Amino acid sequence: MFFHIADQHQENYPGHWHLGGFHVSTDLGWQLKTVGTAQVLYKGYADAAPLENLLLDVVLQTTPHIQGNFCALVVADGPLTIQTDRYRSFPIYISNQSINNLIATDRTAWADSLITVHSDMVVTENKFNIIGHAWMPTSTVDQIDQRLTDKIQQFLLHNQLPLRVFLSGGVDTLLLYSYIVKLSAEHDMTWNLHTDLDEFYLANSADIKKHWGYQQIHHWKELCVLASGTPGDEFMLRSPTTANQYLLKNGTSIPNQLLAHPDCLHHAYFSKHLQLFDGQKSATAPELCNTVVNDWQHWHLGNTLTWTPFRDLELFKLFLALPYEQALGQIMNSSVSCELIERNVPGLTCVLSSQKNSGNTMRNLRGLLNPQC
Repeated sequence: MFFHIADQHQENYPGHWHLGGFHVSTDLGWQLKTVGTAQVLYKGYADAAPLENLLLDVVLQTTPHIQGNFCALVVADGPLTIQTDRYRSFPIYISNQSINNLIATDRTAWADSLITVHSDMVVTENKFNIIGHAWMPTSTVDQIDQRLTDKIQQFLLHNQLPLRVFLSGGVDTLLLYSYIVKLSAEHDMTWNLHTDLDEFYLANSADIKKHWGYQQIHHWKELCVLASGTPGDEFMLRSPTTANQYLLKNGTSIPNQLLAHPDCLHHAYFSKHLQLFDGQKSATAPELCNTVVNDWQHWHLGNTLTWTPFRDLELFKLFLALPYEQALGQIMNSSVSCELIERNVPGLTCVLSSQKNSGNTMRNLRGLLNPQC
């Protein structure tokens, strides 16, 4: 879902569009439609319905409210507006000559910014309240399960593209897979690392890989959906930075908990990041929300749409509102995620890696090839 808006087309992009008075260059997979008096160039998906069915709502929204992972470039009567889902999954880089989401510039528009591009590439940012104020005193695993079930089922009910699943051995891809199985969704398991090299990838591979989420990602030239566990760490209270800030607020820290739980699932993973915790201060819930919502990882590539249902700030709020002992178990052992996996597919956690992001993370996946774990 890469784009470049400028006064001329870019030769390193395969898609070239005239949108009002703007030259827009894109990777593959974008579509152009007329909605009323507006031209809409769009790519991605919405949770609740096919995105093309929601384009009028997209055009008219003054505050992003639609859940999903999409971008729509809208031109009506002059300026170009960059419309997105509620929790925009990509950065927007702004310079005097262009606006893009591939190559960083000195100015970045964060996720709480609505971007309008005027003539002569003058850009205005309108801020909105992306975090909200609906804080609950406590939450339960049942509430988390219900939100995930509803969100995942919504998408599966209307998705018409082939759904592909790759398991890394980590908890997030396994959690999403467990919901796919529970909801009896048709899918194809992928047992190899697959990257088709299309025109955009070949022209921009070095810049694409500067975004760490694209250093290893599956990509097919044909239209399909890749089920992705990202950004599960961030939105389910296991990112080192925000998890430690949460613990500091509760009078402890990840280094202290590593000493207390030497056999925890995340021991090796957190131990690799000890330098992040030096001098770190606690953070409030809104501050933690602001950090995770601006953590950008996957925003589609070519004709492969990356399905990221865990990118949901309301989900993160539910994890923040768990009783402390449950939240601590999630931070150190992914205990809530593992409980949900077992609810969906009993026994499935036997294929989870023994240590997060360390050693042979795919070793236990043999259990899916051999039913006897």
